[in-house]
Amino acid sequence: MILAASEAFSKTAGLIITFGGIGVIVNVIVVLIAIQIRGERRQNREYRERLLDR
Repeated sequence: MILAASEAFSKTAGLIITFGGIGVIVNVIVVLIAIQIRGERRQNREYRERLLDR
């Protein structure tokens, strides 16, 4: 009985760690994409302002 509970707990804990880790990695990638988008928008805005100033 204890062995079965221990095996079930270890599999459950392993799945939680695996999918939790995947979630963290995906969130980090999404944040990096958002930072990249903000930087490109700023560059585009500065470029348009330089074109209008001519």
